[in-house]
Amino acid sequence: MKKNRRWLLFITAFLLVSGLVTSPLRAQFHFGAKGGLTLGQLKSVPETFLEGFPWKTKRGWVGGVFASFEFLPGVSIQPEVLYIQKGARLVDPEYDFQARFNFDYFEVPVLLKINLSLEGAAAVPSIFLGPFFGFNQKATIVMVDPYSKETEDIKSDVQKAEYGITFGLMFTQKWGPGYFSVDARYDLGLTNILKPGVEWMQSIKTRTWVFMIGYSY
Repeated sequence: MKKNRRWLLFITAFLLVSGLVTSPLRAQFHFGAKGGLTLGQLKSVPETFLEGFPWKTKRGWVGGVFASFEFLPGVSIQPEVLYIQKGARLVDPEYDFQARFNFDYFEVPVLLKINLSLEGAAAVPSIFLGPFFGFNQKATIVMVDPYSKETEDIKSDVQKAEYGITFGLMFTQKWGPGYFSVDARYDLGLTNILKPGVEWMQSIKTRTWVFMIGYSY
């Protein structure tokens, strides 16, 4: 755990310092907004909340703002501020029962983005990688059956913050006065988001696919 934290701090410091020491005359700055869909999963100990009922994917939403600083040709630092819904589901089809584990975060990724040169391409592809830091805003279990719906607040059992690594692929195209973008990424949570001593699970880590569209100037 400590080694992972050190690596994340090192990567973040490297990205920030790289941007600061770059000549402002050379840098290009863009600012925009984005939003889209999340597909959440959980990695836990034990492997599931109820024996015989594995975690299922849970859909959610994500949205926020971002800035992009191109400090070398084709190389950018892209900090973002997102509101993101994570979690997973348990489903019992025999009794038409579903339990949704919802974990909402304000998330701050700091990405290193590298453009890939493809001659004649209408859109510019990019790959990106970087740490993210999330601050928990909501944690609930929603239990639904044909006759009722109950919500249990479990925020007191959840750590205030998590961190991890996000990586993915983006396509950007000039559109009107700005730039239209589409990106797909994977958020790999490295933190046990449960507080020590929680009785109902030993460990939960988030695993989230994120798909967004954005526009920037």
